[in-house]
Amino acid sequence: MPPPNDRSLEIAAFRHHLIATALEAEDEGLSAEIEVAASRTHRHPDGHELQISAATLWRWLALYRKGGFQALQPKVRQDRGALRAFPNAILERAVAIRREGPKRSTRTILKKMVLEGLIKPGAISRATLDRHLDRLDMSRKRVGTLATKVFRRIRTDAPMELVVTDFHDGPYVLEGDRITRTHFSGFIDHYSRAILEGRYHLTESFVALRFGFRRLLGLHGCPVTFFMDNGAAYRSLRLKAGCAALGIHLAHSTPYVAESRGVIERWNRTLGEQFEYEVSLRRDTPTLEEVNTWFQAWLSESYHRDVHSETGQSPADRLSQTPAVGNPAPPPEAVDECLRIQETRTVHRKSSTVEVAGIRYLVSSELRGRKVQVLFDPSDPAYILVATGKGDVLQRATPQEPGQAPPAPETTPQSPAQGPGSNYLDLLLAEHERHRRVELAALRMRPRDEPDLGLPGLVAHLEACRGVALTDPERSRAAAFRRRMKPLDPDLARQALETARRRLGPGLHLDEYLQVLETHVVRARAAATPAPKGTKA
Repeated sequence: MPPPNDRSLEIAAFRHHLIATALEAEDEGLSAEIEVAASRTHRHPDGHELQISAATLWRWLALYRKGGFQALQPKVRQDRGALRAFPNAILERAVAIRREGPKRSTRTILKKMVLEGLIKPGAISRATLDRHLDRLDMSRKRVGTLATKVFRRIRTDAPMELVVTDFHDGPYVLEGDRITRTHFSGFIDHYSRAILEGRYHLTESFVALRFGFRRLLGLHGCPVTFFMDNGAAYRSLRLKAGCAALGIHLAHSTPYVAESRGVIERWNRTLGEQFEYEVSLRRDTPTLEEVNTWFQAWLSESYHRDVHSETGQSPADRLSQTPAVGNPAPPPEAVDECLRIQETRTVHRKSSTVEVAGIRYLVSSELRGRKVQVLFDPSDPAYILVATGKGDVLQRATPQEPGQAPPAPETTPQSPAQGPGSNYLDLLLAEHERHRRVELAALRMRPRDEPDLGLPGLVAHLEACRGVALTDPERSRAAAFRRRMKPLDPDLARQALETARRRLGPGLHLDEYLQVLETHVVRARAAATPAPKGTKA
């Protein structure tokens, strides 16, 4: 047997791992352990997932008992590299044809030999002939006639100068009563190699991209350049319009050229080898929440602390030691409006409604039977925007109430100087703030004898989420939040912030945790508030 190399030892270790339990089982439990291992999906050292048949596992078990660990190494053919697919005379003729015309393609060489009557059509594959020509230094790449593109490394000088994103197929999780595959959406800073935002989702869609992009902007501000591939989610017109509105340069890689996304592709490989492989070794299929919780722990304790081979520093240190470039974080309301999901709907001819995510929204009666564009936020169904195909916003529609008539057509003229729909963000932001003031004013009308969480208790919960002591400005924001939302139920606040830390991870921006807490408080109070008299259920 030839001396082992790292590759063969890695495969032997993988095979030994699959039969290790069976080796320790008694006679009556041996077959059961083999059947259990054969029924599961395993991750090969190459990174792909596969199932191993029971017959193969029995064969590996016999090899190990006979020759030990070394016997589990893959066997190498004695005639590896030798010509077996066709006679040597055919290869010599192919070499002669290549010498006649060095730029002649392999496909043309095969056709020429077919016309000469040396081979039958389809008898030799192009890949097989290419492999043997390359072995003889007669491939077009070897003789220098096949153009090769030279890739240059991208240089960045500060964090947030270039942020690269991509989707990556992740581990399987248990969703309800079925097992489904996850999709990881990651945002990596090119300068520091730090993962600015990343988590697993159940879909590879614009909704998942929007969730991560919104958190990226809220935690780190706007990058100078946002780089991605050409997937459907990344080609969304809403993403393009949102980046333009926020002053972010959006760039796409060349199709089918993975080298241009080398940073994120290398990260995906690290993620698969160091984290996802460990997830695959667990006996029970995890839930999506468990995978994201483990990932945040691994990211914080391992990847961000380890020295990166390319930069010579850990991603966390390199990110914190150099001031970031780009614009500061925009208001969350502006981000939500810019990144609303856009879909086409037909207004119902009789009820004058459009349905989005199972909710019917009432629109102007003049739009009945017309196709319109609806812009909505899947996390906030309070209202949608109704627009024309050209992007002109027609109205802000709310869910239909029983017996509610369609609103009258809006006649507010638009300013020609600003262009169609150019000022709707400002109007919507003002409407959003007015709606919040009315909502919070109603919520403050609560009995004063309810338990109230003091500022020290709120600060303690927030510091547990952040992992660090709050700064003076952060304490001021926490105090303002408490004054606005009081009385704060201590148990509700504790449960909400513990849930936020578990689901979103520690160390996020203070506003992320306050937003989760506010959502829990509003929902709890709305559920506890009795309906006004005369209101139908």
